[in-house]
Amino acid sequence: MKVSYSGLAIVPTKPASMNLIIEPGRIHAGDQVIELDAASSICIREAGQRQYNNQLYRIVGEGTASPSGWNGENLRGTAGMPYQRMVPGSLQVYSKDREKRYVPEVDYTQDSYWGSIRRHPQGEIGVGQELSIDYTVWLCRYDAIVLLENGTIQVVEGDSEAPESRELLLPEPPAVKTGFVLAHVFTGWGQSCIYGGGCLIAANSSTSSRSTKTLPVLAGRYEDMVERTYVVEVTAEEGDSQGQYQVRIGATGEDYGTNDIITMDTLRWTEPKRLPHDRKLPLLLQSAYRYPVSWGLELDFSQWGSDANLDLSGEYTVTAYPEMIFDRRPALNGIDPLDIIPLEQRSHLDGFREKIASGTPVRIAFFGASNANSGLWPGQVVRELRQAYPQTAISTSVLAYGGEEMRHGMHRFHREVLPVQPDLIVMEYFINDVCYGNPEETEQAARFILQSIQNAGIPCIVLTNNGANPLFSRNGSSSSFQKYHELYRGLASEYQMAFIGAYAYFSNLHLYGKYFLTELKGNMVNHPYGIIDRNWGVFDRVLSNAILKILGTSGGNDGQ
Repeated sequence: MKVSYSGLAIVPTKPASMNLIIEPGRIHAGDQVIELDAASSICIREAGQRQYNNQLYRIVGEGTASPSGWNGENLRGTAGMPYQRMVPGSLQVYSKDREKRYVPEVDYTQDSYWGSIRRHPQGEIGVGQELSIDYTVWLCRYDAIVLLENGTIQVVEGDSEAPESRELLLPEPPAVKTGFVLAHVFTGWGQSCIYGGGCLIAANSSTSSRSTKTLPVLAGRYEDMVERTYVVEVTAEEGDSQGQYQVRIGATGEDYGTNDIITMDTLRWTEPKRLPHDRKLPLLLQSAYRYPVSWGLELDFSQWGSDANLDLSGEYTVTAYPEMIFDRRPALNGIDPLDIIPLEQRSHLDGFREKIASGTPVRIAFFGASNANSGLWPGQVVRELRQAYPQTAISTSVLAYGGEEMRHGMHRFHREVLPVQPDLIVMEYFINDVCYGNPEETEQAARFILQSIQNAGIPCIVLTNNGANPLFSRNGSSSSFQKYHELYRGLASEYQMAFIGAYAYFSNLHLYGKYFLTELKGNMVNHPYGIIDRNWGVFDRVLSNAILKILGTSGGNDGQ
């Protein structure tokens, strides 16, 4: 049944609140017409908080200052680590018998964003000591806005729980059985009003006198869930550096990991740096983790060219609003992630296809880092291939190590990968290479590996997969991931290896109704599958479907 629509946009109120407005419109579903003849207002319930009391916790690690950062993935809740996204200021730490209450910054350090506690080396908490902790955690939730067949609007609330209680509190959008989903609305982590995204750029009095054509262009997509105002100070360099500028940036809003809210009076500035030669300036938040973080926005001064008479100096402000409303109207007829994922150099795999179809035994080597080692997609691929080719013995070798980058893998290739005599190599190093942050070294290592594979005459699939939380790494911005995605893609083309660009799907999760951080189920850093329930999360299914498709086996549209 073909579905089409007109109108029915869902927009926030002005000023923003927990109310939303559904604009009039209609849906044509086959011969049926469902009409909303007047604007409708609905109220979304706040995601709220949850209190945890008297939780058993064994101290992990040491720290001398808060925020103490991520403590490594582990079980959450009772007998595990605290849940991430604790309400700042809510943590209370006691001895196991609750007789003694410990003092923050004296006995322990903490991190409300990552949900970590570390003993202070000069404090009274011992190594590995068992404690009792109280804390409150922010919840988050997806709601679906649904147009029912009777022309009324319904809010279908999602769950703020995980399928297994020790997983992170990262939700999935709710399953909707009747009606037409117009939007997913994401709320949580202390949000008390709903924004529809967007940014406003302004300049101080000295720059605003210019024509609007000489204001910098705002590019990118804001990926944070906090309203922030970025203040960009551009000053001309002194001396002979004509046309050169120094830049520093401050930003307001929640100071992740601490109990603070940064205001215009308490801005934390980035270190002054030269405006890049291409005059494209990422908007950075100087985090409490002592490195700047990009949430996707960029000021582009390049349209001014090299006009030395046009002074760029001044103060610019950009106010950025979270995108919490994910439009699902374009997906009313379904939307397949494989339609957005590049599958290139398919003919490179012709020999492997012929071999596996002939019944000759084959071995697939999964070569790379943690997602190849412990992710779901390698097993999913092999199971589907065994079903598709029951007459063929399919063996695997998983030659992957968590945390490894391609610069390490190049030294293992000849002694570990070639000896297993694989008929196909699937290579996954994307995330760790990006966070390492040296594209030149990565390219050098990649060329060594790809040339070695080419010399050995082994078919190979080079892939990019999910992205990461930019707060975790100074190199974890979406622009960095996109740069490496293109690097991998270009090298695969040059060496005529098969390429699967699954990052193209991850970077466009908003088109599929999701906020990207909730896809990182395992640790909110870089793993899109659960720790206890490994089947929790759909990204690995999308990736395995992409691999199956490039190999000529069915797969697609899972979870969408």
